[in-house]
Parts: sequence; structure tokens; C-alpha cells
Amino acid sequence: MSQVKAFFSRMWDAIDSRISRPQVKREHLLLYLSLTLIVLGSFILRILPIFSTDILLKGLDPWVQYRSAEYILENGLGNFMNWYDTSTWYPMGKEMGKSLYIVIPLTAVIFYKIALLFGFSTSLLTVSYFVPAIFGAATILVIYKLGSALHSKRTGVFAAFFLAMAEGFLSRTIVGFFDNECVGIFLMFLTFYFFIRGLTKDSITHSVLAGLSLGGLSLTWGAYRYAYDLIALYAVVMILMKKYSRRLLSTYSITILLGIMIGTLIPRNGIEFITGTEQLIPVLLMVGMLFITLYQELQKNISAKRLKIITRYSIFGLIGVGIVAVIVLYAMGEIAPVAAKFVRTIFPTLAESLPLVESVAENLTASWANIFFNIYIMVFLLPLGFYFCVKKPNEKTIFLLLMGLTGVYFGGSMVRLALIITPAAAVVAGYTLDEVIRPFALIFQERFTISRRKRRATKQIGRELIAVAYAFIAITLMLNVMFSVNMADRQYYFSHELTPRLTKSDNTQFLAHDYQEAYEFLRLNVAPYQPGEKPPLVLSWWDYGYQIRVLGNCTTLVDNATINSTHIGIIGAMLIHNETSSIKIMKKYGVDYVLVLSPGTIGSQSNDISKSRWMMQIGETYGNRTLYDLGITYENYYIEEADEGETRGFQPAFWDSVVYKLCAFNLNADGTYGGQDIVGINSWRFGELANAPDVGFSDLHNFKLAFQSKFAMLRIYEVIY
Repeated sequence: MSQVKAFFSRMWDAIDSRISRPQVKREHLLLYLSLTLIVLGSFILRILPIFSTDILLKGLDPWVQYRSAEYILENGLGNFMNWYDTSTWYPMGKEMGKSLYIVIPLTAVIFYKIALLFGFSTSLLTVSYFVPAIFGAATILVIYKLGSALHSKRTGVFAAFFLAMAEGFLSRTIVGFFDNECVGIFLMFLTFYFFIRGLTKDSITHSVLAGLSLGGLSLTWGAYRYAYDLIALYAVVMILMKKYSRRLLSTYSITILLGIMIGTLIPRNGIEFITGTEQLIPVLLMVGMLFITLYQELQKNISAKRLKIITRYSIFGLIGVGIVAVIVLYAMGEIAPVAAKFVRTIFPTLAESLPLVESVAENLTASWANIFFNIYIMVFLLPLGFYFCVKKPNEKTIFLLLMGLTGVYFGGSMVRLALIITPAAAVVAGYTLDEVIRPFALIFQERFTISRRKRRATKQIGRELIAVAYAFIAITLMLNVMFSVNMADRQYYFSHELTPRLTKSDNTQFLAHDYQEAYEFLRLNVAPYQPGEKPPLVLSWWDYGYQIRVLGNCTTLVDNATINSTHIGIIGAMLIHNETSSIKIMKKYGVDYVLVLSPGTIGSQSNDISKSRWMMQIGETYGNRTLYDLGITYENYYIEEADEGETRGFQPAFWDSVVYKLCAFNLNADGTYGGQDIVGINSWRFGELANAPDVGFSDLHNFKLAFQSKFAMLRIYEVIY
């Protein structure tokens, strides 16, 4: 027995001697522990609303994404590509498969099937609800990797922390915000990470992964334009700074070409994706880079004088041929122009000429206060980070500088692009803190060699000063956490767009369920119809189209897309005209019901009266393009700058409009509703609406109130011809 024990003992010693036990450094353990806590904390922060509100998608666009996911689940991806929906944009209908990106609804379907595979009893709505939080946490990991690739792991951890807490990123990755951005921003910065790795490591594998990520982004989100053109801008700057290399050509070409090829795979982009201006510029730049490489080769075999002549004529010839080709192709319609919305992003001063774009709050030009709200403490770290990038220019810092500067520019040009500035600012801020804290850390650890004179200077930096520096950074990070948690609590935790938290005149708060009541009425009492009959048609301002279609299951004249600005202008005209003129247009389209958002008995400020100025402007700008001039003139309804003898604000014609009458019906100026006192009523008649007239039963001739929510916030009228 002792011999057997000795044999196994020797065998174990032999095996044990050949196994290398991993040695985990303390700093690595702290780093990965910090990263784990950051990702876990960010995910918990993003799912907090589930503990206080119902599982409902946030915003407007997520509802069409959910409806698309339902269609893919029931009918398959192939049928979705060819889906023509006749229940929206009546009577033309809408090519859903050609108007939507496919990745976000497809992601929900995949996650849903995975959940079922592992035995989870759930619904597609619940899965869609959690998708933004999942990709929000995944994006934080990507930012960590990008920061590590651009500078160091410390930069990555700082960047991950800032992004996890940033309001500009939280708002689009909170549970319920099931839209393109949550997956798109993940793929965008994944592209940047693989691109930098492919360039600095001269790695074909990472370049291919960058191309695949860029291609996925092209199938996900319209902001793919930023990724293509940032990479192209980076290549131009590298050439101008005489830092061009074949590594850059290789990584750039693989990334751009693979991204474009994948981008053509969906009907939303089509083969025209190749000739889009945003993709054509990077491709032409790639051709230019090929000629630079050819020039470098010719330098080795041709005399300088002859090469100079060849280069001169070649450049003039190529530029001439390129200009002519672009002009001809553009005239033939082969080159797609940049969409007006994206031109407005590049040139924000064009905002006044695009009322349809400006009518959406998130398309407004961001103020400095808005930028500060989105990135908070990072706004003070960006200038110093840009300085460090300029002071130490190399392949990595140049990309970081361009990403930060363009992020700030586009984040300032449009509110919704806070989602681009926030991750970029997080990486720059992480780099800044890393550079600031690094000298203190080295002095504390005595890990660097310096001259005798500088050594005497460093002795003046005692441990107390180092402790103060670390404490200052810790306080800065703690302020970031407090601000983020406070914003999450105030904006997302206790309320939802469909269950707004409201305050009565006695300062008591409550949740209003008016939206659910209205959509339930539509779904149960309006939507059902017999086969062969005309489906009931609901008219509303375009903001509510997706919700009416998905939650109310009704046919609508418009949804929240902007595929036909003229049609939206006609909707504006129907609501702004008086009853006599409006009812003629409604009859032409077969409108059965009209839904409006009213101030209600609680004086809600989110109503169609406050949006009526956009109805006027869009009705005038786009509605009058039709065969029959709809006769909408903005100044007839509202005067912004009054001349002598005029009154600024709403004009008498507006008080006679359909939208005002339907919103103000029975909400009387004397503080009563329908002749009865309502406890806690808040009057909406102040400012420009102080002298707004009452609207009673005798003022409505072609509309009958069919439904009114508890606080009269949503009203549905039946049209009487």
C-alpha cells in the first residue's frame, strides 16, 4: 500500500511541477474588479424603472420597432423585407421592409428565442424592454477596450466609468428605449476599436472585424454616416501630417469596403448605398491612397524630375475626370445627395428652413446647458484632453482628438446626437484623468528615472499633495455618480411617457393613465371592423402615429416617420383650418375619428395647442405643395413680431381652428369643466393663451366627443359629415 501511495505521490508531484500557477497582480485584480462593478452598476441603474413602472416601451419610435419584431417573429425575415403595410400612411401605405433598419427588431427576436431555448417564460415585449440596457452595458465594455487600445487600461476604466454614469448615454440605453441607437452606438464604437487595433497591430483579423462591425452599423442606424466619414477624415489628417503608411491603407480599405458591401444587403439601403455621398467620399479617398502608394513605389525606380512631371499631369487629369464623372452621375441621379436632415446637422444654421425636422425637440440645436447636462463633469476635462492629444501627436491620439472634436461639434448641432458626443467625451475624459494622475502615481511608487534637478523638484511633492490629488479625483467621480443617480430617479424611475407623474394645484403627485385608456378605447371600440369594410381611419398629429397603430390597432393617416412631408403638411392643414374647410379635406380622405392631446383638467403642457405652431408652419411649407393650395399662411394664425396695429401671438383665426376647438372643448376659463367645479384644476390659460375663448357644445358642428380620458388629456372625436 505504501508503494502505491508513493507512486501516486510522485505522479502528482510531476504533474504539479509542470502546471504553471497564474500569478495575479494586485493592480490587475483591482482593475478588473473596478470594471466589473462599473458594468454591473450601470446595468442596475438602467433597469431601475422596472421596480416602479409597468413594462412599457419609452418614446415613440420604439413602438414601430416592436411591431416589426412581432412581424418578423410571426412571418419571417424574408417576408418582412417585402412587407407593405396598408394600415398606415393611408391611403398610400408604407413599405415597412424598405423604410426600416432590420438589426434592432431582429435582435429582439433572436434574444426572445434564446430566452425560450433556456426555458424562460417571457414575452417579446419584455425582451424588447431589456435590450437597451443589455447593449448599454455591452457598450461600456467596448469603451473600456477602446480606451485601452488608444492609451492604457486605466484610460479604459475611467472612460467606462464616465460613460456608465453619463446622462446623454443613459437616456438612450434605459430599459424601454428600444430603438436603433442602443445597438447602433455599440457597433459604432466597436468599429472604432477594431479599426485602431487593426491599424496599430497591422492585423488583418481586426481590420475584418472592423469592417463587419461597420457593416452591422450600416444595417442598424442612420448615424453610420458619422463612422464612415470620421474614419475618412482620420485618413486625410494622417496623410496631411505625413504619417501615411501601408498599414493605414490596408486597414482603411478592408474596413470601408467590407462595411459598404454589407450595408447594401437590406432594402432600406439597397445597391444605391454604394453611391451615397457619405460612402462615395471614403471610397474616392481610398483611390487617392492607392495613388500615394504607387507614387512611393515609383520614387524607387524613376528619376525625381520625370516623376514630378508624371505626378503633375496625373493629378490634374484625375481631378478633372473625377469632377466630370461626379457631375454627370449626379445629374443622372446615380449619386444620392445628402438628406436634408443630415445637411442640417453639418450646417445647423439651416434649421429655420426645415420646420418638419425642427418640430421634433430632439432635432433642435443643443445649448451649452444641454451639453453640460449630458456629459456633466467631462465638459471640464475635454479641453485638457485635447491639449494632451495635440502635445503628443501619434496614430492613437490623433484619432482620439478627431473623435472628440467631431463628437462635440455634432453633439452641439443636434440634441439627439448627444449619444455620439457622450462616448467620445468619456474616452477623452478618461485619457485626461490618466495623464493627470500618472505623474503622481509614478512619484508615489518611485518608478521613473529623472535628472537630479527634477528629482529635487519632485521631493517638494509630498504624500500629502498626492493624497489631495487622489481625493480631488475621487470627489469628481463621486459627483458624477450622484448626478447620474439623481437624474435617473427624477426622469425615469417614477414616471413614464405613457404614465406621466403629474402635480395638482395642492402639490400632490399622481400617475395619469390617460394614454392607456385612450388606446384601449381605440383597440376595443374603434379598431374592429368586418372583412370587406373600410377600416376606421384615425386622424392625429404625426407624433402619435406609431402608438395609435400599435397600441390602438387602428389605421392612421401618418406615423412618426418623415417619408412624405407633403402628407404631414396636409394633416397640419386639416387641424389648423376651421371646421368648414377642414371637413372637406377629411371627407376626401375618409377620416372617421380625430385624436387630440388636450391640456385636460390638470392643465398639462404637453398638448396639441402647444404644438399648433408647428402644424401651421408645416401646413404652409409642405401642405401647400399639393395640387390644391390648402391656403395655410402662418401669419394668419400666429404673429411672432407684431407691427403697428397688430397683436403678437395667436390670432383670431386660430381660435376658430379645429385643433383649438377640440382641445379646449368644455375647458372653461372660469375654472370649471363642463359647468362643474373640479378640485385641483390647473388652468392652462396664461401667457399667450390668457384670453383664449371658451368652446362649448354650440361651437362644434362636425365633431362628436366619443371618448375622453380621466383627466381629459386625450380626446377622441367622431367625425360627422
